[in-house]
Amino acid sequence: MKQLAEKLRNKIFWSLDALKGGKLIAHYRDIAQILENYDTPESQKRRANLLKQLLKHASATTEFYKEYKNLQNLEDFPVIDKCIIRDNFDAFQSTEYIDKSKQKVSTSGSSGTPFMVYQNSNKVIRNRADTIYLQGIVGFKIGYRLYYIRQWLEKFRLNSLTRRMRNIEMVNVADFSDNYLEKLIANLRKDTSTKVLLSYSSALREICNYLERVSAKPIETNISSIIAMAEGLSDDTRDKLIKYFNTDVYLRYSNQENGILSLQLSKINNSLQINWASYYIEILHPEKDIPMEYGELGRVVVTDLFNYCIPFIRYDTGDFAIMTQDGAFFNESPAFLRVEGRKMDIIYDTQGLSWYPVTTFITWNRILI
Repeated sequence: MKQLAEKLRNKIFWSLDALKGGKLIAHYRDIAQILENYDTPESQKRRANLLKQLLKHASATTEFYKEYKNLQNLEDFPVIDKCIIRDNFDAFQSTEYIDKSKQKVSTSGSSGTPFMVYQNSNKVIRNRADTIYLQGIVGFKIGYRLYYIRQWLEKFRLNSLTRRMRNIEMVNVADFSDNYLEKLIANLRKDTSTKVLLSYSSALREICNYLERVSAKPIETNISSIIAMAEGLSDDTRDKLIKYFNTDVYLRYSNQENGILSLQLSKINNSLQINWASYYIEILHPEKDIPMEYGELGRVVVTDLFNYCIPFIRYDTGDFAIMTQDGAFFNESPAFLRVEGRKMDIIYDTQGLSWYPVTTFITWNRILI
């Protein structure tokens, strides 16, 4: 019966999209075409056109980028960050979208100050398609139950109708106590539906620590996969999750202002596949706007190919990463070997070399589907 309900939810979901014009499935197919054929001329042309169209739009419709109107190379555009966008907010808004429907997106201010931007409707749909496609590879299908483990601030909470329609169980890390975790594990044991856990890595660590404290046996439940987010995931926590839940564990790197930037897709290695279908990502020198080589640590700089409301061109996320072509999931497409903390997390030794006391994935992740 549970599996029948899952299939029905899936069918209803895509039927509703068809009734609305099939925009979501069109984006889904575009993402699949770009990534699965990454090294083909068709994929290369599509990615190049997306970038060219974004640069043309931004320079023609925003005050901030108007002086770059005759430039076609991404490298000729300036590197920006949250502070620059915040201090020039009106200048970043496209005149084409001032009076159009858009979605407000705000971060929690993990870098010290809250940050708010807008996304046009096509960008919102692209984010949903990114989520469905990428997380579908690692075991999450529309219709499955999603145990979403995060801090459920009031602005993020879902009403009961939305929860039922999307088949989401809200698990609040702010309530984590042994009594709360005991009830959570009991619910997981009783729940026979196919389900996925999407959670802060730190929350998954706390769940594993609880299971160890109570000398729990492996949980007999139908979990398709576990997706960790927002922080780095230690090998110890990953091993414990596999032990207790007998499922694959994947790591996701995303931010709220853009979306899913990368996701571990392979069971063989822990590299995070970059979402080249929706973003162009550069790794730049820690102090200078010059590219780093594969295998070298640098700043994560993102160009969002679909936010036309407030263009993000060469946006310094504040994170550091190492890019590699080894172990790529899609036809030698570059991936992240690892992603590390913000600039403020860097400690320098007496010789000026940098290292990180904590490896961390950033961001509060909003619901994308």
